[in-house]
Amino acid sequence: MLTAYDNYKQAHACLFTAGTHPEIHQASRETVENFLENRLIWKELNHYKEKGVILGEHPIFDRMRRVDEIRKLNVIDLVKFRNKQMYNHWRIKSNLEHDPNHKETLKRRQRMKLLEQELSEVNRLLNF
Repeated sequence: MLTAYDNYKQAHACLFTAGTHPEIHQASRETVENFLENRLIWKELNHYKEKGVILGEHPIFDRMRRVDEIRKLNVIDLVKFRNKQMYNHWRIKSNLEHDPNHKETLKRRQRMKLLEQELSEVNRLLNF
């Protein structure tokens, strides 16, 4: 949570020092993304504080469920899953490199980060 808040403060400060349109665009994007991340974290913390149970709306809980699903796969399915994820990672990386200003860039970055986490878990399970 502190990282999201610190990143938000830093990006917000960059809004006032940015001089060119791309710099302003980048600072704006980072400010909004980190603000939204911080709000999601606060929502989870406040819900837990008030009710004593996890709300589960933050994307990290989806990732945790996904890792549990991966851990239940047998070795053959893990290898198939790894190959598919490696191809998807390559495809998204290529899309990001060829068109970094595409309207889906944020979703692509998020998907790539998720793929990297899943690949890391699969490689760990397969002892790669």
